[in-house]
Amino acid sequence: MAALSRLAPPLFLLTTLLSCGQFPDVQGTDPYALSQLGEKVDQVAVPYESGTIPANQTRVRVSFVGDTADLPMIGVRQVLLCGTTCTSTGVTTGIQTKEDGTGRGVMFSDVLIPPGQIDRIVVQPDPAMGQPVAFKTIALSEPLTLHAGERQEIFLSVQSVAAQLKVTFLGTAALPPSVGTVMAYRPDRKMAWPAGGEVAMSMGAGGLEKSQLFGMQLIDTGGLMPRLMMWPAMKGQAPATIALKLDPARLPQGMTAADYQVKVNNTTSPKVTVQGDTLTFTTDDLTSARIYTDRSVIETSSGERIALPGKTLSSAGLSAQDTSACKNSLISRRAQYEQYFANGTDAIRIFDCENVAPYVHIVLIDRSNRGRTVGLPITPSNDYPGKYVLRPITSHGEGAAVAINGFTWDGDYGTYMGTGYGTPIGTLITNGIVRRKTSTTEAILGFQMQPTDRSRGTSAEFFVGASNSLSLGTHNYNVIGSTTSIIRNNACNPNLDTTSINRWSAVGIGYNRMALISTTSDGSSSPRDLCSVFEGLGYMDGAIRLDGGPSASMTWLGQHINPLTGSDYYKFGNARNILNALVWK
Repeated sequence: MAALSRLAPPLFLLTTLLSCGQFPDVQGTDPYALSQLGEKVDQVAVPYESGTIPANQTRVRVSFVGDTADLPMIGVRQVLLCGTTCTSTGVTTGIQTKEDGTGRGVMFSDVLIPPGQIDRIVVQPDPAMGQPVAFKTIALSEPLTLHAGERQEIFLSVQSVAAQLKVTFLGTAALPPSVGTVMAYRPDRKMAWPAGGEVAMSMGAGGLEKSQLFGMQLIDTGGLMPRLMMWPAMKGQAPATIALKLDPARLPQGMTAADYQVKVNNTTSPKVTVQGDTLTFTTDDLTSARIYTDRSVIETSSGERIALPGKTLSSAGLSAQDTSACKNSLISRRAQYEQYFANGTDAIRIFDCENVAPYVHIVLIDRSNRGRTVGLPITPSNDYPGKYVLRPITSHGEGAAVAINGFTWDGDYGTYMGTGYGTPIGTLITNGIVRRKTSTTEAILGFQMQPTDRSRGTSAEFFVGASNSLSLGTHNYNVIGSTTSIIRNNACNPNLDTTSINRWSAVGIGYNRMALISTTSDGSSSPRDLCSVFEGLGYMDGAIRLDGGPSASMTWLGQHINPLTGSDYYKFGNARNILNALVWK
């Protein structure tokens, strides 16, 4: 099938040698001896344990899916994946492969295998564990290439042909590391994901031209429903029906499910029907789906979601990078934001610019609050002096009300494979310890140490110049620098880049407030576009651009709200490992 091509970087692994280090080769009159097919076991795969995939291995999962609902249990001694050599995966077991309509199948093995090409598969039966299947070599029409450090799914189909059980190759797919559910769609039958849960999906016969494996993941980003991710992205020949169930406890005050719409792949807005708390829609674009509203909504640091009164925010008629709707909405809501601070709220999340340019999450913080303060967590390496451990934003932001990624670094790339290390490029001082202060960084935010008695809030200052010649005064306890200022001299930096369209994060201060900004999962903008947010909020003392691309990340109330998508999701998983973060805790 078409999925034999490399759809995206895979991750898969191998199984351990048996106790004595040898796999028993069946001899004599055994009708299922490998010698009957001219094959032999050259190596035994190592079982995959949870964690990262070694850089010199491929994680491979082999699953069986039945063709009908009344298939008996089959007995399998081992499954061999063969190229120039044959690797044995799994151990003797009985497998119940009956068709249940979901396409999920039954996994036989989850192992680590050396990378290379597979051009044939052998399923060796075991009649003691169940009904045997036809014993023969399954030749692949196209060789399957296993890539180092990746994950590969292989599905085998069990069919009843002339009173004999037969195994054929159904398909393969390279999937990201964090995909949890894998399904096989076959164009000759309907597939339905069970209803009643957070998501239900059905696709009729003929929805795709060929058999296809795909993975599905639900990611809780703190929204009304988990974000639905599907891999690989594909266009169907006929639409699939998807039902998403909202969490009523997370609905903003004064709103219902009917106030929400669905976006697929950040572009398509299909027609939605609402019944109770369930939104149902059809789409032929099987990529990712999320819900949105045109209402103006905020969330306080206590988790209270409120729909603000007044006009709704509409993106109708706006060009892709027109930030006016975002800016104007922020201007019109300033007094309402301030009223929440006056009533004791220390931070609010603003949703108004998540579905219009510049497509960013915004958290606004009251720095005069004495209960919380700024931190710049970083983890020194025990093994490599002078280097720091790369960790995902969820690790940096543990226990924080809000966390945002810091600036870029020199060192490892920060993928999901193994622990990476790096050193900061820009100025970085954490808890009074200088991590780096020898750069020509042009824009710096410095924070005072909050008194032990918490007698005042967190004071901050904006600086411009070479860090090694700047006097930071008393604002030298936590310091973060950048090569780019968004706001300087109380105005948008006139030299801001307008062409680098990407995901970005930024932080700015003004009027005893601090604004943290990070691009949504599907969004993109230029650094110049980010200026409209600070203009809208009116906090113009100074703002710096932080790292962008797959590094751009934010947590709010313990949830990672902008996980990665697309090719970045494949390379890094839900979040890239980064050097440091700015947190409010």
